[in-house]
This record gives sequence, C-alpha cells and structure tokens, in this order.
Amino acid sequence: MTNRLCIYGIITLICMAASCSRVPSHIISERKMRGVLYDMLIGEAIIELKIDSFPTDNDRQAVFNAIFAKHHLTKAEYDSSLIWYGKHLDIYMDVYKLVLKDVNNKYVALGEMKPVALSGDISSQDSVDIWVFKRYDVFKSDVAFNTLTFDIVPAEPYSAGSSYLLMLSVWGLPTDLKHNPVIHLHAVQADTIISVRTDIEGDGLHQAMLNTLSDRQVMRIYGYVSLNAAEPAYHRIYFNDIHLMKYNSKIE
Repeated sequence: MTNRLCIYGIITLICMAASCSRVPSHIISERKMRGVLYDMLIGEAIIELKIDSFPTDNDRQAVFNAIFAKHHLTKAEYDSSLIWYGKHLDIYMDVYKLVLKDVNNKYVALGEMKPVALSGDISSQDSVDIWVFKRYDVFKSDVAFNTLTFDIVPAEPYSAGSSYLLMLSVWGLPTDLKHNPVIHLHAVQADTIISVRTDIEGDGLHQAMLNTLSDRQVMRIYGYVSLNAAEPAYHRIYFNDIHLMKYNSKIE
C-alpha cells in the first residue's frame, strides 16, 4: 500500500510540474531552449572567428544543422519555437540571460577572458557604459525571429532619475522592408516600468534614450532589438559598436 501511494505521489508531482510549465507542449521547453541557444551562440562565434572556413551559406548552415541534429530538432521546429518566444519576450529573456551566463562561464573556464558581471558597472561616475555583452550581432533573412536581447540587474540599484542611452550602428538594412527592426528599452523602478520604443528605418547610428523617475531607484535595465518576420528583401543586417550609457542625471 505504501509503495502504491509513493507511485501515485510521484505521478502527481510529474503532472503538477507539467501543468506549471510556461511553454506549450509543442514548443521547445525553456530548459532545452537554453541548451540550443547556447550552442547556436557558440556556433555563430566559431563562424565569425573563422569566416574563411565557412565561405558559403551552405557551409554556415551545416554548422547549425549539426546543432539541430544534436538536440533532435528540425529547423522548422526551432523557427516556430523562436516565433512563440518572440511573442513571450519575458520568458525568452529569462532563458537568454541564463544562456549569456553559460557562455560567459565557458569563456572564463577556457581562460579566454576574466569574469564579467552581468549586473553591469555601478560606478558613481556621471556617465559610464554598462553594456557587458558582445558589441555586435547579425540578423539573417532566413530566421523567422531575429532578436538581440539584454538584461542588466545591478548588485546595487542605480540612482533615481538616471538616464540610459542605447547606441548602435546599423548597416545592410534595405529601404523596402515590410517590417523594420525595433528597439525596446525598459527600466524597472519598484512597481513601475518606464519604456521607450524606437524604429530603425535605415543604415547609420541609432539611439534610444530613456529617462527614469526621480523618486525611486532603478532595479533593472532590460530590452531588445527585434525583427519579427522572415523577409527575402535582405541578406544580412549588421549591428555593431553597441553601447548602453548610464547618466546620473536626466538627458534631454
């Protein structure tokens, strides 16, 4: 009788865990997506570092096909899951933050870099660059949901009334896209979220400025650049020289 109760208890716990999942059963789970995105970032880094070894799109796609095979996925399953995560960005950013931590830990273990805190710089200087991630990214036309995400939670809150300026250079953006990339920048202050949105409509330097409230500290800065559609109108859209400046006072 006791063994039977234990079995029922285990089954109940499994069912409860499944019912609490934030991701539908036909979508790649958060845990699995963490591993997939980690391998995709490593694959992209290998291609960028050894571009001469991957001269064609087929050569580069072979790297990603190997990643899909490792995780027993098809490209269609991966793309459809990315579309779902693109519509549920809070969940996606929770996963992506863990991926960035995994990548950072891997580089540290290999001795390639010193540990870099994901919390950013909490310097008291009037202006400081708090961007601690890679300073470039590439959006690809054959990907259903392209996104560059970031999430910075300082060990000590940033000062009330501080301002944040996201800057990045863009090239490769056609003028006839049906959907343009969009910048979203958010600041969490107690129970309030301050947000700004900026469309990217052409090549060149783009900025998004966010001023926070003067009566409460900033607990978190997060956001993303996204292009939520696969379009044949472009080959690659390149983002580089990415900076996120924190100013201790309001910037007009």
